[in-house]
Amino acid sequence: MKKKALLGFWLVMLALAPDQLSAAPVAQGRSAITGTVFGEAHRPVPDIYVELLDDFNSTINRSKTDASGRFAFNGLISGRYKVKALPYGTGYLEQSQEVILTSVSAVPGSGADRQNIDIVLRVDERFNASPFAVIPGVVFAQDVPEPARKLYTEGVRFLREKKEQEAFESLKKSIEIFPTYYMALDRLGGEYATRGPTDRSYYEAGLVLLTKAVEVNPRGTSSVFGKGWTEYQLGLNSEAIETLTRLTTLAGKFPEAYLWLGRAQKRASMLDRAEESFKKADEVGKGKLADVHWQLAGLYSDQKRYAEAANQFELFLKAQPKTADAEKIKAIIKQLREKATTK
Repeated sequence: MKKKALLGFWLVMLALAPDQLSAAPVAQGRSAITGTVFGEAHRPVPDIYVELLDDFNSTINRSKTDASGRFAFNGLISGRYKVKALPYGTGYLEQSQEVILTSVSAVPGSGADRQNIDIVLRVDERFNASPFAVIPGVVFAQDVPEPARKLYTEGVRFLREKKEQEAFESLKKSIEIFPTYYMALDRLGGEYATRGPTDRSYYEAGLVLLTKAVEVNPRGTSSVFGKGWTEYQLGLNSEAIETLTRLTTLAGKFPEAYLWLGRAQKRASMLDRAEESFKKADEVGKGKLADVHWQLAGLYSDQKRYAEAANQFELFLKAQPKTADAEKIKAIIKQLREKATTK
């Protein structure tokens, strides 16, 4: 009988999902912490992880919010706890709240304390920005009609919730109401452009919107960058060079401006200028932009400047040590060193 009971216990434990198992043994009591996780506009946030930590900041249990954004940790003893919401991939920031459970009873061990809390998440502003945001937090002031503003806000929220079709519809409607709505043009144009690798028509639609955004706000760095990047992807090289050169004057401390300008110049066989742009990107990026070293390595290798190419490949590995092709690149470096000595 004991063996059967033990077997039954383990079968139940194995049937439980990992989210239902505690990260560490928890002393059983009668107290509990329940609550609801809310996002913007006090909307419940479902299907996110919530952790329960003890006074030593160790995770002792984990749960997930239900469709109503609710969670519960039961069977707790008196003590100090921290409840942490982990809204990965939702556009919200991690948030935690301290809870103290104190059970009072005339009979030792028979008391219970049930605490109900609300956790209100804050929006991660990076998720509000255009995909080509260069200078976060810069807002172009416009007198936008309220219906258009509401649709734009709704569209951005849908993007955070990964509801792409609804997001695009809301953003398009906001532009229909106010055709010169810079933030909507910039955001929808950027979202379309970044989906270009799956469908060229997205590049084309993105370029139309980003071009209009630049007309509305010529100093909007995100739309200028997006326009230049999209022109490059579409093979519009002279246009890309012109737009990205303009970006370097607007955002001189943005290394990607020089990187993409160099790539466009390299494609146009403007090799001396491309080298200057790549070196400027490396200077502004303080050597941390791996793709700069990759581009310079390729440029030097094509020009048979083998020692310099090898140096750049080594700098690439230093900036990106976990690349999957590390061993292949090391072999290329060895070959380049050999060529340099026999040149």
